[in-house]
Amino acid sequence: MTLKRFMTMTAIAAAMAIPATGGFAQPATAPNPSPPAATPAAPHAAAPAATIQAARHMATNEMRASKLIGSAVYDSGDQKIGSIADLIVDRDGKVSDVVIGVGSFLGGGDKNIAVKMADLKRGKDDHLTFNTTKDALKQMAGYDLNHASAERSGSTTQK
Repeated sequence: MTLKRFMTMTAIAAAMAIPATGGFAQPATAPNPSPPAATPAAPHAAAPAATIQAARHMATNEMRASKLIGSAVYDSGDQKIGSIADLIVDRDGKVSDVVIGVGSFLGGGDKNIAVKMADLKRGKDDHLTFNTTKDALKQMAGYDLNHASAERSGSTTQK
């Protein structure tokens, strides 16, 4: 009777040591390609400790997309030349173009133009700067967000 009670208590302790995650999720670590060594199971052995990963944080050279959209863009003389209207993401998940609305007063009458993400820099006070003038931006070709072709909108049927 004591062996039966000991085995029951060991099974309960092992079950309680498993974290309750709401499912049977795999650990975030890479699987071990070699099989575990065959060792006799001791009835008093504790369950292995769960692997805990450190929290990840944004690096100083990264920016949140939600903070970019709507933020002002300045020229090299720290004069506002427009606001970011949208971000264009390529198939690899990288921001390829930044759409800037220029020429408006209080948000009305914007002309959207697209510039490469690499051309925007962080200036003083974390201002986004673009090395051009507002007049030069107004002369650039417009970028139509509403009537993009299937290739640019992501609704293509190509595989």
